[in-house]
Amino acid sequence: MDLLNLRIKVAPEKSALIIIDMQKDYCSEGGAFHRMGYDIEPAKALAVRLNAFLSHARRVLKNIVHFKMTKIDVLSSPAALEQYRRLGINRQYDPAYSEFYEVLPKEGEVVIPKYRHSAFVSSYFDQFLRIRQIETLILTGLATNVCVESTARDGFARDYHIVIPEDLTEGTSPEAKKWSLSNINAFFGEIVHSEDLLKCWGL
Repeated sequence: MDLLNLRIKVAPEKSALIIIDMQKDYCSEGGAFHRMGYDIEPAKALAVRLNAFLSHARRVLKNIVHFKMTKIDVLSSPAALEQYRRLGINRQYDPAYSEFYEVLPKEGEVVIPKYRHSAFVSSYFDQFLRIRQIETLILTGLATNVCVESTARDGFARDYHIVIPEDLTEGTSPEAKKWSLSNINAFFGEIVHSEDLLKCWGL
């Protein structure tokens, strides 16, 4: 691990911590992931780790963004609906499960609604980053192999440095997480541990 290079890359003044889809739908019994048959215990444990990390990171980071997957009927995708039907996946929407799960935004932190897997699609995310002169995205949250990877790919294509602490994300399965992080590390960004980031920030 080249901590010197990482320290330059994740300098607080040019970095944003992105927390993706830490919502009841993906972390709670009865939510979408639970209904789809995924193990939600890793997501629950992730919430604990994220809050512990945030207790330190909030001391140095001024740009913390929480994304919330949001359903709007006029933006419903026929392609996605066909995908769910083909796979036999129950995607019944329950607004009660759209709320954040344990990892809650604090005053001054930004909440951006998200309508697709990537945080860059149909949102003002890129404009927000440009205005704040952000160069590096530290991606965390759910799911590693779906929304986190989609955001990593789109962020890299827009010339942002991508950094993902492996212990602050979870996939739809351990295997999916492993291969997703391997792919990202090879082509789209750098995989680190949250302790590496804290060291870089002197925490």
